[in-house]
Amino acid sequence: MSKRHWLLALVAGLGLVAVQACGETDDSASPPSAGSAGMTPGTGGHSGNSSQAGTGAVVAGAMNENAGQAGEGTGDAGSAGEAGTTSGGHGGTAGTGGTAGTGGTAGTGGKAGAGGTAGLGGSAGTGGKAGAGGTAGTGGTAGVSGTSGVGGTAGVGGTAGVGGTAGVGGTAGAGGASTTFTLKTTTLGQVISTASGFSLYVLKTDTPATSTVPPVTTCITTCLNTWPIYYGNPVSVPVGLLASDFGSYDRGGGVMQSTYKGWPLYTYAPDTAVGNVKGEAVGSKWYTAKVPFTAFTLQTTTLGPVIATVSGFSLYFLKTDTPATSTVAPVSTCTGGCLTAWPIYYGTPVSVPVGLLASDFGSYDRGSGVLQTTYKGWPLYTYAGDSAVGNVNGEGSGSVWYTAKSPFVVP
Repeated sequence: MSKRHWLLALVAGLGLVAVQACGETDDSASPPSAGSAGMTPGTGGHSGNSSQAGTGAVVAGAMNENAGQAGEGTGDAGSAGEAGTTSGGHGGTAGTGGTAGTGGTAGTGGKAGAGGTAGLGGSAGTGGKAGAGGTAGTGGTAGVSGTSGVGGTAGVGGTAGVGGTAGVGGTAGAGGASTTFTLKTTTLGQVISTASGFSLYVLKTDTPATSTVPPVTTCITTCLNTWPIYYGNPVSVPVGLLASDFGSYDRGGGVMQSTYKGWPLYTYAPDTAVGNVKGEAVGSKWYTAKVPFTAFTLQTTTLGPVIATVSGFSLYFLKTDTPATSTVAPVSTCTGGCLTAWPIYYGTPVSVPVGLLASDFGSYDRGSGVLQTTYKGWPLYTYAGDSAVGNVNGEGSGSVWYTAKSPFVVP
């Protein structure tokens, strides 16, 4: 064979081999369709791991035979191809903590899927915006698994949380303004006070109430500018006081005033701080409502123990009076102008300190409902010349006026 014919035969043989090689190829070598997400994504490709929606989430692709293959290499999205009828699949929820998962693009031209909502962890996650005790409390705005999450909008502790605006104990707190009367320690001892702690006073010239007759006050009009009335209602008292000792009455026109053991109660305008007792003995007739509060006291004087008023002022009897008997009322010889220097005394209900007997005291009507206390039948008076507790300036006056000593003797 000539050299020319040998070369032609070799070329023809190589062409036959090439034709056979082409005939044995399969469709996998054809250009892949783009696919929206390809086969279920995952390791090894199609859409690649990047299309997952976060740890544990539903993957971002869906099986779709029309979507085309994504190529042979890991994460190889291919080119061209059809997106398929289900596009990018569901996309799933976002997985733990993820906003929507990685998701990624599922392939050239494909859709990435829904991407999910928020799932566990939510917008705020456990703890919420404020956390325990805060504005929202544990669980916050979103919290675990839901719009409200654990604890809801307010969560544990409510709007204010523990100790917040209301908190434990409320607005007033433990022991707040819980009583309408209080008991304060002052330089004079225990004094009955207002709910705010200001000392309360009685007026010696007032007439205390009885079980059937209301009190009579001598502090009216301008007097009330300095000595404001006090009304505590409903009656609520601390340990050390009895609610039954308190009452109230209508001064007129619906103006109410509290009483203690029948005595109208007042405050004193110059008392500017809790515990002040600046009104004590003002005008020799204003006195704090002390505890113990008795209608009678026993004072130590230069004459020895002397029966005294609730405010501590010495009591006197008039030798020219006629004392009461078991059947006859006493007769007083102090009338008219005499009573200016020797005011009558009426202490009720009868309550006495140790050393005196309540049974030795009584009272009678001088006329027109004016009551006067008696001791062992003798009408009792105070003396206008006594200006301080313990004074006995009236002793022996006119050789007819004498203090009511204990033990009691008639000169």
